[in-house]
Amino acid sequence: MADPCVVGLDVGGSHSRAVLATVDGRTLGTGRAGGGNPTVSGAGAAIANIVAALKAALGGMPGERVGACVMGLAGVSTLMADPRAPRVLEQAWADVGLTCPVQVLSDVTVSFAAGTPAPDGTLLVSGTGAVAARMHDRLPARFRDGYGWLLGDEGSGFWIGRQAARAAIAAADGREPMAELATSVLAQLLDHHPEHGQEADPDADPVADPDSGPETAPSRVSESDAGPRTTTTSGRSTPGGTSRSAAGAAPDRAPNRSSVPTETQIPQTPTVQHPSAPVRPAATGRLPIPASIGEGFTLRGRRRAAELVRAVTAQPTVALSKLAPLVMAAYELGDPAAARIVAAAAEVLVESLAGVGPVAGEPVVLGGSVLVSRSPVFQAVTAAIGRRWPDSPVGLAADGAAGATWLAARQVLGAAAAAAGHAAFTRADHQFAEFS
Repeated sequence: MADPCVVGLDVGGSHSRAVLATVDGRTLGTGRAGGGNPTVSGAGAAIANIVAALKAALGGMPGERVGACVMGLAGVSTLMADPRAPRVLEQAWADVGLTCPVQVLSDVTVSFAAGTPAPDGTLLVSGTGAVAARMHDRLPARFRDGYGWLLGDEGSGFWIGRQAARAAIAAADGREPMAELATSVLAQLLDHHPEHGQEADPDADPVADPDSGPETAPSRVSESDAGPRTTTTSGRSTPGGTSRSAAGAAPDRAPNRSSVPTETQIPQTPTVQHPSAPVRPAATGRLPIPASIGEGFTLRGRRRAAELVRAVTAQPTVALSKLAPLVMAAYELGDPAAARIVAAAAEVLVESLAGVGPVAGEPVVLGGSVLVSRSPVFQAVTAAIGRRWPDSPVGLAADGAAGATWLAARQVLGAAAAAAGHAAFTRADHQFAEFS
């Protein structure tokens, strides 16, 4: 009979990844599918993505060849709280041909195993979500954060992406300079969006977003501003001192509201160039309305900000995490908003780590794409760890699925033999994950 194989899965909010390997760590197949976190995707979609990744990894391998399978699942408590979950999962394993037991663990456990063979230590993850955990015998004994995008996950890819969107809105409506980060966010969400394929005409009249309410207070035009007025045969007065009757009116087009002021019309004023062009007086000698609101304000900027809000809310919530790489790129170019976001993300992540109590000499494992991609946040976090816990070695969980596969091999080989082969599964020279 052929030697048994093992399968490991790492299932998060954005991706589900499966690895098929021999018990000595040689990879035979991999599979990748959409997010399988039931908190984010719902139980049905989550299980469908898990099965898709697993089938891709198995390829043509008969399911009975698999001797052990371990799945690390973000949102495992949500799934297991559903009384239907065990039966649905058993059916899913049967559908792909697995006959071995499948151990379902937290994604925290497999991430820690990917970074170290040690049983005890601490873990800090920043991917789509964020969590810190104190690990004892490879199981989480204490947590900080991990409460999801709405109430927690501070310093995560989603959190960073949301800060990027906020920075872009502030730049669009004139509160902050239009620098590299804001430009790249607007380009990705609007200029590359099929509904926003072309830039608005900069010479067009600014139009306020109809859903956002009035942009400015009404302004009255006095008779002295509009010039002398005369009365027409219809009893209506006209500016300029010329009389026009219905019979004797010139056959030109009817007066345009933008060229013939009325007592309730707001006079047109030059649009202030964004972000901080000097404000010029209007033809009446008054300052334009934007000057009373603040340097850099334009109705066009307000409209642009409203378009960005609509583009963000039209996407799945978790999609904001895709803006995080833009923050890292802008940081490298010296963007001030990106620098503030990176510093804030690193600070909240390190505080989460401190909350679970790293022990001197025990490893600190970093996981999730924000950290294992060696981003600026990773650099700031590792620098802080070196200052606060200088005796703790830092490991990188480059591939949680590899950690799950090693845990599965441990069930087949035993603890001692598996510990010796940890590097074969997790590969110390593993190419670090791309930031995605």
